[in-house]
Amino acid sequence: MPGPATAMAFAPDGRLFVCLQGGQVRVINKDGVLLANPFVTLSVDSNGERGLLGVAFDPNFASNHYVYLYYTVPGSPAHNRISRFTANGNVAAANSEFVLVDLDNLSNATNHNGGGIHFGPDGKLYAGVGENANGANAQSLSNRLGKILRINSNGTIPLDNPSTFPGIAGSTSGANRAIWAVGLRNPFTFAFQPGTSRLFINDVGQSTWEEINNGVAGSNYGWPIAEGPASPPNPNFRDPIFFYGHGLSSTTGCAIVGGAFYNPPVLQFPSRFVGKYFFVDLCSGWIRLLDPANNTASDFASEISAPVDLHLGPDGALYYLTRGGVFRVVQATPAQAMNISTRARVETGDNVLIGGFIVTGSAAKRVIVRAIGPSLSQHGVGDVLADPTLELRNANGALLQSNDNWQDDPSQASQIIASGHAPSSNLESAIVATLQPGNYTAIVRGKNSRQGVALAEVYDLDPAADSQLGNISGRSFVQTGDDVMIGGFIIGNITSAPPRSSSVRLGRRSRNTG
Repeated sequence: MPGPATAMAFAPDGRLFVCLQGGQVRVINKDGVLLANPFVTLSVDSNGERGLLGVAFDPNFASNHYVYLYYTVPGSPAHNRISRFTANGNVAAANSEFVLVDLDNLSNATNHNGGGIHFGPDGKLYAGVGENANGANAQSLSNRLGKILRINSNGTIPLDNPSTFPGIAGSTSGANRAIWAVGLRNPFTFAFQPGTSRLFINDVGQSTWEEINNGVAGSNYGWPIAEGPASPPNPNFRDPIFFYGHGLSSTTGCAIVGGAFYNPPVLQFPSRFVGKYFFVDLCSGWIRLLDPANNTASDFASEISAPVDLHLGPDGALYYLTRGGVFRVVQATPAQAMNISTRARVETGDNVLIGGFIVTGSAAKRVIVRAIGPSLSQHGVGDVLADPTLELRNANGALLQSNDNWQDDPSQASQIIASGHAPSSNLESAIVATLQPGNYTAIVRGKNSRQGVALAEVYDLDPAADSQLGNISGRSFVQTGDDVMIGGFIIGNITSAPPRSSSVRLGRRSRNTG
């Protein structure tokens, strides 16, 4: 296989395209299977850090099928290029390459090539270009090295690109009008936050600091005059919002090589992750989590071998790319209560069945509460309550919802069926509700004052929420035999079935983090 992996991107239809440094783009379909035939095989210069380095999809991919690639063209001298290809199913249409940009000629240095390309919310294509191991390039407007570039999808230059930059004399002209930001060493990866215009640029440092920079048009990020925050402060430079030192600890590293905002179409992780920024380091092999609200970071995952890219999947999971494979991260939570229940004989007056539970934490919890009677006879229970009714009340005793037969309300019935916990008897009761943290009671009575054994229970329908079910409790008239009180509970956690693994090097596997 031509070289290790360098970058990846999800197509709007859910396929995952992976770049290999030696020039191939491989496709992993929506079932997690690595397809045998490459999307395209390019002739590239893959010396050092050169090669096939970036992939992006047109915002109108569903109709135009355009795929964009960033790669190093062989030659004396070599240069980096951004081209557009037209997809024909899982392969590029023959002779469909359209060259958008040929970048500056490269020196004999084979490092600091950048390579990240992404479309912004403005519909423009952004590209991170390294300074080709020459820091002076980053502070020059006579070349496009050490910069973030911004172009139209056809390769032309937007008229609203900045033309001047703080701390640098003169203005851009010609092809260099594509420059959008300057003063970067090797912006190998960057990421836009879905639904916003926020851009974070991951700039690989030299000997001291790795940076996450807030991407702002016309900014100068200071390299090579400053690595990390400028010292002394320099009003011409935009300092990083977060930076970390070099080393091999849980908070240090050698190269920031990927980042992704957690703003998924569906939640795979608890809601507290929404809006946070995951970032990954090549040498230390960890993923950490940045809170943009206060620019502080916390641990997330570790023991990753040579990661090179990081993205959010359409399923809400986090995917990271190593030199040899693609891995899917799902959130594993500590064991928690998934169901709590009380079974007892239901009589009348004060001797009805009352099951209590508490929603703990900081977020609302979606639950289903059930009153089970007739179906208990399937489990050998005698004298069951033939027609239970159900009331859900809050800590003040106020009635929130009530139900007699669970199919009576079509709207509730559809939610009950979708939950997977529909009672087996039409005479049994159920309520689906979203509850704020607090104390609740489920009261089971017999319709028309009937008596018999019944079960009051609650199931957690949203175990990923920042809240949990707690405090099993029950109150009833305790008798003998089948009429004693029985409290039940189920302990579990969030599970996610891993995608299938491919049979070659680029296989999808799952990694859980706690």
